[in-house]
Amino acid sequence: MDIKAQIKIYEGTQQYQAKVGYFRQGKFYPYKDSLGFSTVGYGHLILNGEDYSAGITEAQADALLEHDIAKARADVVKLGVNLPTDSNWYNFLVLMLFQLGLTKARGFSKFLTALKAGNYSTAIAEVKDSNWYRQTPNRVDAMITSVLKG
Repeated sequence: MDIKAQIKIYEGTQQYQAKVGYFRQGKFYPYKDSLGFSTVGYGHLILNGEDYSAGITEAQADALLEHDIAKARADVVKLGVNLPTDSNWYNFLVLMLFQLGLTKARGFSKFLTALKAGNYSTAIAEVKDSNWYRQTPNRVDAMITSVLKG
């Protein structure tokens, strides 16, 4: 499954968002994520100066998602974990950065050190010993499962 499809599942498909009331009358509307941050579409963190109170179309939600994925890919490079872009671990990092952002991801120093060294079991253990894992265990477990399949 590609990253875009995975994020749509993790963040809530259009069908799911319709069920909980974030997607209605053909538009996605802002909602609070699990930590209380204003979000719209497929997990786009609403930044200062952005106003989506009138809702956004599916095409706009997809465009925001593509922009946010591109930013996460650029941020993977900034972590300095030279992985092939077609590897499952690279995809894991893109998904991680999409959700957490660069600053928080950099806080996973033991995980990043283990990943750089190719010590994948330690990398997984470090991820599981984090607030991120405790806050979104199903999502992180699914990401780990994707990595282990490869």
